[in-house]
Parts: sequence; structure tokens; C-alpha cells
Amino acid sequence: MPELSQTKLYPFWQLMMVNIRPFFRDKAVLLWTFGLPIFIALLLIQAFSGGPKMSPMNVVVMHGEQIEQKWLKAMEEDPLVTITRLSQTDSIVLEDSFASAQLAEVISSPGSVLRKLQNEVSPEVYLAPNAMFSTHNSDESLMARNYLLRLKAQANGEEMQSNVISVKGYRYTDWLIPGIIVLQVLGLALVSIANSLVSDRQNGFFKRLRLSPFKRRDYIIGIVLARLFLLVFQMLILFVAFHFLFGYTLQGNVLDIIAVMALGSFCICMLGVLVGARSQRVEVSSGIANLLYFPLMFLSGIYFDTANFPTLLREIVSLLPTTAFLDALRLVANQGVELAAVSRQLIILGVTSVVFFLIVYFCFDWGDEKS
Repeated sequence: MPELSQTKLYPFWQLMMVNIRPFFRDKAVLLWTFGLPIFIALLLIQAFSGGPKMSPMNVVVMHGEQIEQKWLKAMEEDPLVTITRLSQTDSIVLEDSFASAQLAEVISSPGSVLRKLQNEVSPEVYLAPNAMFSTHNSDESLMARNYLLRLKAQANGEEMQSNVISVKGYRYTDWLIPGIIVLQVLGLALVSIANSLVSDRQNGFFKRLRLSPFKRRDYIIGIVLARLFLLVFQMLILFVAFHFLFGYTLQGNVLDIIAVMALGSFCICMLGVLVGARSQRVEVSSGIANLLYFPLMFLSGIYFDTANFPTLLREIVSLLPTTAFLDALRLVANQGVELAAVSRQLIILGVTSVVFFLIVYFCFDWGDEKS
């Protein structure tokens, strides 16, 4: 019985080793595989995790005589605030423009007063007696409005605290790192797997494989298992590096995280096999890989939260395997949810994996066709 099991596993083992050995022989491949993701994460986290800082602001005051004088005095005395007072006539014109914008959601033809203020003053806040307006939606304008409200509270003798509390699993660093992991798996699948398949096809490897006792499914599963084997070491190094560099820790059950990583990586690797299934030249597979890589990178929520997408686009994007993989990994690794809570994402990954495997199995070019 043990001999039978060893015989069944022998093709997978040999085909895995065929794909694993060249990887460790090339030091440059090791450097790009393990060093590049850490470098990318370091750049992105340093660029975005700090958040905007309070900077000097310009405030346009409309109907200044109707605004609390204590508040106006506090703004005038504050070194970060520069006030521009409007006349009664200009205040009425500007207030009418903002009133119409609230109904139409956009000012299609800004008047001379608004255009002049935007060009010369570029204010963060337009202050009216009972409202505050901003002409651009940004963290800076939000911070400016909150800062003015704190000045108002202090002018009236009230205490108002506004602090940012960092919670593990919900920081930008925690949100970004699973995206870097998925991006690395995607790059490995679309570039490494697809190009190696094309290289084997060009070198006549598949024609020689037909003379061996290996079955076709053995090669398909073998090359995927080889990449999964390599991903184990890669993910361990990346998670350890992220822990010491950025203080990243896994909040969920380790077995649940491994299950999500295994299924998601298998699905993405099958996509890489699909890209190289029929390509005859590396240029073709690289073109297809780039055609898939960049849309999946931007649409899957790796850098941008898909919650900000339009509803229809968000529903479509949620069906992508990379989106399902990333959503499940963030929920399990960062928020500590159980697998049952990500069942929809796991179903998408499972069904997509089966579909990819069937397409590859029936459409793979094993060297029977003339190039």
C-alpha cells in the first residue's frame, strides 16, 4: 500500500522539483521575489501612513457681522488661519451660488466672485453664518473645518478633544500589507508561471513529456504546487519582515489564514497557467499578463478601497478572484473573522479555480499543434 501511494505521488513530486530547482539556482530571482515586495511596502507605507498634517489655511468669511465675534477673533488671532472678509454684495452672490450647488451637486458656471477667490485665495473653507463649504473634498479641507470648530468651542469656553487612536488590524499599514501579499502572488502567477510555460513549450519540453509516463493533469497540478511550495517560504519571510519593520501582526486564526492563502494562491496560480496555456512566445504571454495585471491591481482594492467605487462596478469587481482573495485575507488576517464570514469569497475562489482548471485541461497546447 505505501508503494502504491508513493507511485501515485511520484509524478507530482518530480514535476514540482523540476520547477523548484531553477528558482533557487538564480540569486537574482530570489532578490526580486523577496526584496521587491518589502521595498514596495516600505515606500507605500511611508508615503501614505503618516496622514495629512495641519497646515496654514485660508478662510473666506461671508456675512461677517452675523458670525459669532468671539469665534472670528479667535480665528484672527490664530497663526494658522488667514481670513478674507467679503462685502455684503459678494456674500449674497456667493451664498446663492452655493445654494444652487447643493441642489445641482455642481457649479457648472462659477461667477466672477467665486472664480477670483479660487484663483487668488484658494480657500480651504468658505464660512457662512450657519454653514461651512469646501470646493474640494480632501483630508486637508476636512481637517480645516474640524480645526475651525475646535476654535469655536475654545472661544466659547468649551473643551473639545480630537485625537487619532491607532488600532491594530485597522491601520493603513494593516490594510495595505494583505494587498502587497496578493499583488506578489498575482505577479508570480502571471509572470513566472506563464513565462515558464512558454519557455518549456519553445524548448520542446512538452513533446518530450508526451513520451514519459506523466499524465497531463500531473504537470498542471505539479507546476501550481511548485509555486505554492515557493510561496510558503516567500510568505513566511514577508510576514516576518512586515512584523519587524511595520509592527504588523496577524489578528485571526492561523489555520483560517492558511486556508484562505492556499485557496486564493491556487486560484491565482491557475490564472497564470491559463495565460501560458496556448501562448507560443514570451512576448505574447507578457502582453496578456500586463493586460490582466494592471486592471486587477487597480480594481481589486490593493491600493484603493473598492467601497468608493460606483455600486454597479463594485458588484462586478467583487466577483474577480483577486478581489475575493484580498477581501477574505483582510477580514481573516486583520479583523479576525472566521471562515464562515468569508464563505462568499471562498466560493468565488473555489468555483473560479475549477473553471480555470477545466479550461486549461482541455485547451492546453502540449506541443501537438504547429506554431
